[in-house]
Amino acid sequence: MNKTMEAIQEWKRIKEEAENNISKLNLKAIEYLTENEEECKTTNKKGKEILQYIGNICKATLSEMERETVDKEEVKKLLSKEDYQKVSKVSRFKMLKVS
Repeated sequence: MNKTMEAIQEWKRIKEEAENNISKLNLKAIEYLTENEEECKTTNKKGKEILQYIGNICKATLSEMERETVDKEEVKKLLSKEDYQKVSKVSRFKMLKVS
């Protein structure tokens, strides 16, 4: 079990290093798209303006996204317990944590 946990820790370290490298490269791609906005400007299938670069093996697309969040406690105040249960979804799963 010790070897398994050590291997998990090592792979987590490698994953973190890879994620840091990916983040740096993502920033570099965003910088390129924004600096070359006029060349990269296009519209997507929905007619929204995006920045896009099509490379040899893949493409980079920068578009504006929107995320809406809801204050769960405020919703609970507005709804009865039964109504809240109708609109609430709870997922349960097992999670292994090695630290």
